[in-house]
Amino acid sequence: MSDTRLLQPSAASILQSMRDIGYTLDTAVADIIDNSIAASSDKIELIFLENPTPHFLIIDNGTGMYDEELYDALRFATKSPIAARSDEDLGRFGLGLKTASFSQARRLTVISSKDGKISAARWDLDYVVEQDQWLLEILDPQDINLDKGYLEKIKSHGTIIMWENLDRVLSGEKDGFSQRQVAGLLGKLREHLELVFHKFLEGKVYGKKISLSLNNIELQPFDPFCLQNSFTQNQAQEKIVIKDSIVTIQAFILPHFSKMDRSDYENFKKRSDFLNNQGAYVYRNHRLMVWGEWFRLIPKSEATKYARVQINFDKKIDDLWAIDIKKSKATPPLAVLERLKQVIGRISEASVRLSSRRVNKALETNEVPWNRFSGEYINYRINRNFPVYQKFKNSLSEEQRNNFNTLLEILESSLPVQSIYADMTSNPKQISLHENYDLEGMQEKFITFADFMEAKQMQKHSFKQAALACGLFEKYSNNLEEWLEAYYA
Repeated sequence: MSDTRLLQPSAASILQSMRDIGYTLDTAVADIIDNSIAASSDKIELIFLENPTPHFLIIDNGTGMYDEELYDALRFATKSPIAARSDEDLGRFGLGLKTASFSQARRLTVISSKDGKISAARWDLDYVVEQDQWLLEILDPQDINLDKGYLEKIKSHGTIIMWENLDRVLSGEKDGFSQRQVAGLLGKLREHLELVFHKFLEGKVYGKKISLSLNNIELQPFDPFCLQNSFTQNQAQEKIVIKDSIVTIQAFILPHFSKMDRSDYENFKKRSDFLNNQGAYVYRNHRLMVWGEWFRLIPKSEATKYARVQINFDKKIDDLWAIDIKKSKATPPLAVLERLKQVIGRISEASVRLSSRRVNKALETNEVPWNRFSGEYINYRINRNFPVYQKFKNSLSEEQRNNFNTLLEILESSLPVQSIYADMTSNPKQISLHENYDLEGMQEKFITFADFMEAKQMQKHSFKQAALACGLFEKYSNNLEEWLEAYYA
């Protein structure tokens, strides 16, 4: 038998290397919250404190841990990725608490209470580096520099995670950061958590609603599918069975912004850019992991910006999803990708129709002012068969027709596509295709248009369709019937 040698890894090197796995503050805090949920917490408080030095607390009312359970939880890779876990346990590698914490801070202290028995321990990166050994500090909770009011919150059960020396978040010195910087970080964190845990905040998971607060302000769930709006289109839920586990897929078409009231629209626009956040939303046991991805099945485009697909899988098939340690990346297995491809094909058409509905409400007819041509390039050209164009052209001399066509070609070639796209992306509700006329002035325009089109030689219904198709009277559709009756009287 060959000889063996025990090669103990350097504690200093391993710990410092693990700081660069790629966590952000948002993903790190989310990873800690996973542990709180696994501990059956229904109230989780996040608190950023500036004095005496900046530190961050995560306090939950979960079952808590006895001292040996606490020490085991602070052991690196304490649980195998393939070990069985409870339904509420959102863990994966047994590394989250430690790697997430050290990605943001140099000192991790955990205080936990179970059945009224409090224990505490600390990983101090500077101490580990100095000693180059896996030395966990065992603490007396009363000796920890923490307001007694926080310890009272876990008097009977619960856990406090404390991050100190926040060198990856802030400088660690009070003079090294600004209130604006802190507000920005916490604001971004709030939005991230309201999305990632929105189903838990809504009370849709295991029939239990979780309360999550940041500096004493309750987080509100942000539903990326806008289900509170009756104009959201819900597709039927589909199920795929993989290794005795069920993956559910459900597609949604978001409502056009014109179907949202202004406050809802502004909130949704701020939180979920339509174009960039289209795609699949992948949930692992109802916790959002990855979103805004089509997994290279199709490119993101204006045509599909209203399309969203919800995918939820069970952690029992984690090994098929290539989940990373941060639980912020996952790749669907082939069976899911194949089904997703079919779903995309079905919902793309609905999203395209919704995206293009503002071109004209009479798209089902051939009589629209603009035509869209696609091929190697996409072009927009004024429809030379549009009745108003035909009517006006026929009133011109040959020279005037040539001049008029030249003018139209100039206008078509100088269409400000980039500006239109930018405005539609950033401020679509501020875009107006109409001048501001009073009702009387608009009626006069209608009469002028009717005379020009020789409307009395047309059937009333046909002329009404032509008037709607031209777009000029779109905002006055409720008045159009009255004007038509008066004109044909």
